[in-house]
Amino acid sequence: MKVKTILKFWILALFVLLSLSISDQVFAGTNQDEISSSADKDLAISSSAADNHAIGIVNTGALNVRSGPGVEFGVITVIYKGQAVNLLGKFHANNWVNIRLSNGLEGWVNSNYLNSNVPVSQLPVIGAPDPQPPANVTPSAVVTTGALNVRSGPGPNFSILTVVRQGEQLALLGRNSTGSWVKVRTASNVEGWVNASYIQTNVPVSSLPVVDSPTPTPAAVVTASSANVRTGPGGQYEVIAVLSQGQTVPIQGRNNASTWIQVTLGNGQVGWVRSNAVQTNLPVSSLPVVDFQPPTNTAIVNTGALNVRYGPGTNFGVFTVLVRGQVVSMVGRAAYSTWVQVRLPSGSLGWVNSNYLLTSIPIAELPIVYP
Repeated sequence: MKVKTILKFWILALFVLLSLSISDQVFAGTNQDEISSSADKDLAISSSAADNHAIGIVNTGALNVRSGPGVEFGVITVIYKGQAVNLLGKFHANNWVNIRLSNGLEGWVNSNYLNSNVPVSQLPVIGAPDPQPPANVTPSAVVTTGALNVRSGPGPNFSILTVVRQGEQLALLGRNSTGSWVKVRTASNVEGWVNASYIQTNVPVSSLPVVDSPTPTPAAVVTASSANVRTGPGGQYEVIAVLSQGQTVPIQGRNNASTWIQVTLGNGQVGWVRSNAVQTNLPVSSLPVVDFQPPTNTAIVNTGALNVRYGPGTNFGVFTVLVRGQVVSMVGRAAYSTWVQVRLPSGSLGWVNSNYLLTSIPIAELPIVYP
């Protein structure tokens, strides 16, 4: 009997212990769920806080981080496409933003090269209202494009003095009134003008003095494969020279319709070229109109094709042909005035039937020439 009682006692004790073990496991499991849930809440809170932070992602290949809000400030590091930065604020006068990198470094970048999770306009304004570059800085610039023309004046209509290459240093001497062109001195002491878009300056361009720009000498560059220079403003006039593509000549004026431009050749001879065959450094309409008077004793061919013969008659041989609209100089006439001796653009003399000419003077006023 005593043995049975002891046995029942141990069975009951084991049952109680087993129940307590199961209860502890359930309790522990409940706590684990609560801890997990709490962690999720903390994570959600942290995520929500991150969403409220102004973040920017670099959207260009490489972006300079500068010590101040402008290209006149020094580069302190470079960040690359896809890199995330914290946005701390913006500069009041332009689109530069203050950032902090993951390593704690702070600086300024152009906001055009960031994708941000908040509008830049909503960032707080920070920094001095008028930041100044370091004192005692000699104005200079670095060429940022492969090759940059240095011109005689502030505009593409001025002649090219030299070419500078990417990375070359330039001394800054001044600017035009709009700041779009900057006067510089190259390392070889050539002074000229460059487009401000293709240089990186160490001072604001607006801080440079405004320099008077020269008035360009009217000139034209041949843009066609070649351009005939004629004695008058029209295709019917004699060709006195041929200009090659890229050749530059001074220009004197234009005809009333601006379709022809008067130019001066290297030998001092004056002639005319079509305006659509050249590019001028001034608007053609701004050139003076030249009162052109056709040469005396000239004639214009008024038939489709006109034979030029060795003598005054159809019994003489033909050595060339003139076309309608072509202009020739009249040298003389046959005694009976039906044949006229003319000088061709090549300088050769020949005879043509006067019935197919429009002449500047009566043929009877020409001297009689004997073959």
